[in-house]
Amino acid sequence: MRKFLIFAEQLVTITFLMIYSGTPLDPLMTNGFTIKESDRFIARLLFTLTYIVSISLITLRWKKVTYVFSRDKFIWVLLGVCAFSSFWSLDSDITIRRAIGLAGTMLFALYLASRYTLKEQLKLCAYMLAISAFMCILFAVLIPQYGVGSAGDPTAWRGIYPQKNVLGKRFVLSGAIFFFLAMTNRENRWVSWLGYVASGIIVLLSKSTTSLGNFIFITAAFIAYNRILNLKYKVMIPVVTLVSTVSIVFYTWFVSQADTILGSVGKDTTLTGRSELWPAVLEMIAKKPWLGYGYGAFWDNSESSIVIQMVQWDAPNAHNGFLDLWLALGLLGVLVFLIGFVINLLRAIYLIRWNQTSEHLWLLVYFTYMILSNLTETTLLEQNSLEWILYVSAILSSKLSTRANLPK
Repeated sequence: MRKFLIFAEQLVTITFLMIYSGTPLDPLMTNGFTIKESDRFIARLLFTLTYIVSISLITLRWKKVTYVFSRDKFIWVLLGVCAFSSFWSLDSDITIRRAIGLAGTMLFALYLASRYTLKEQLKLCAYMLAISAFMCILFAVLIPQYGVGSAGDPTAWRGIYPQKNVLGKRFVLSGAIFFFLAMTNRENRWVSWLGYVASGIIVLLSKSTTSLGNFIFITAAFIAYNRILNLKYKVMIPVVTLVSTVSIVFYTWFVSQADTILGSVGKDTTLTGRSELWPAVLEMIAKKPWLGYGYGAFWDNSESSIVIQMVQWDAPNAHNGFLDLWLALGLLGVLVFLIGFVINLLRAIYLIRWNQTSEHLWLLVYFTYMILSNLTETTLLEQNSLEWILYVSAILSSKLSTRANLPK
């Protein structure tokens, strides 16, 4: 009976992870994502279900959850800033609703961290992503009117997701998880390698250039972190300095030569309108730099029409997580996030060197993924976001040296 209950709980966890990642119901219930996000009634019901069940599961082990909850204060302070931003929000009702959704999302992350080790969490995510990959292939092959075709490219895969960039982003994360498991797990390693290769193929089929670059970068970063951070300090510091310098020089060179490089492969050097969007967003940030416009309120109010008029296309967000965070919560929210991020980043480096445990390497790799994915998309501090769930659960899990430390 106990084994059955454990299996049932794991199955529920995988199902909830898929709800946050994106399910086959999304394109089917919305006729291929042809209706507005606000009309996705079934999706809102599913998210509400995850909140209720997460609270129930947390209540059953409240002592462990209380201990895990107390391990990191900046995450919960950031949630508090989101809630309090309703006092100065453009639309307090929207801010309150979305802050409640964010709280529910973070409760599920809290449940993950209190119930499973970091490696167990990644294995459950791997199962979910393997199912998602299978469903994406089925949609692309059997119902291509839903699974294939995205803005500007009728042959790009989007699978069970609304567009190719979402598919690409999701399987960059999938590739990172499978690569980590392949490199750190001896058991059934070939399955992890198969998952990594399949993730790479799906990223290629999505034809998302940004996702392909991130996929390659994350793979290289894992290998580099694993080798460089285990060097002696006298060697590590010069190597880190050299790698950082080369990266900055390369980035500066790439930006200066963007017209030539992207033009040669037929890419738009405006990054699909982002280079026009970001200056417009910065102008709006300059009007309320300290506290922002309220969590989740800017893009659903008339203020956003100023940006849309400037860029001449219907931007749903800033296409940059850091700019959206600044829009929502101002410099206050940005500073709270950055302080927590930097503290945990330095702690991850320390744990890798001190403990030599592979799980801590995941925290560093995932932080890299979060930075890369938020340069051109928005996943920071988003309600119902798989990326934010894994960010919160990774940080909380890293604060638990062993499960034995948890109170009974």
